[in-house]
Amino acid sequence: MKIKMGLSALFTAGAIALFAATGANAQAVPSNKGPWPYGIFDKENLAKPRPKAPFDMTGTWTMRNVPETGGFNFLPLPKFKPPAQKIYDEYLKATANGQAYRDDTAVCWPYGIPRWITRFWPINTMQYPTGIIAVQGLFNSVRWVYLDGRGHVDPDILTPSYNGDSVGRWEGDTLIIDTTGIEPSHHWITHGITLSGELHIIERIKMARDGETYTNEITMIDPVNWEGEWKNTKIFDRVKGEDPVESNCLPSGNDNIPDFGNTQVR
Repeated sequence: MKIKMGLSALFTAGAIALFAATGANAQAVPSNKGPWPYGIFDKENLAKPRPKAPFDMTGTWTMRNVPETGGFNFLPLPKFKPPAQKIYDEYLKATANGQAYRDDTAVCWPYGIPRWITRFWPINTMQYPTGIIAVQGLFNSVRWVYLDGRGHVDPDILTPSYNGDSVGRWEGDTLIIDTTGIEPSHHWITHGITLSGELHIIERIKMARDGETYTNEITMIDPVNWEGEWKNTKIFDRVKGEDPVESNCLPSGNDNIPDFGNTQVR
């Protein structure tokens, strides 16, 4: 949003509240009151004095697919609430019978956060003083992480999205990314594990000294679907000579797949 209203009051209140917040607390990042006045590439925003970032994520990265970190899934699983457990049990039963279960991504619904983080394809990342823009190779899904002092989008004007509203801040040498505002419709943590609009994700990213590897400790909180905090750590390696290419999910891509009448779409 670029509506120039009450700039000083909005910026000062938002920045103070945001940087006073710490930890994986569900209330750690407050919401803005009204629209944020600056875009991440506005000259006024880029020109603001800021401490140098502890590290730069600019580059292309791939997740290390190893059993110790759960591979492409988030393991171990949390204790599900009864409705979520029922859905997961239905998924396990369908899988055991060789059937697909509510495979929304097969008909082009977005993977979204958190699966956006863990796909096989490379992630092209561009870091600026005011934000991070990352493009997932899978269907070129874009994620914005704001580093310019704003809080979360005012709930009165928020439109939920599949990658959510991500706000970042630095705590020492760690980048904290706080994500809320996630669209729950046709959206899954992974196969058979549902999520709600109350899903809150906190990422703690640490870069190795050589700048070639980083770890992302992911904490997911969804009081509707599981108990407590669901934690998992993923490792990412810098890759060279590789870029995402244009990738689109088109319904016609399924035209040559036989219809066995066993795919349920939510």
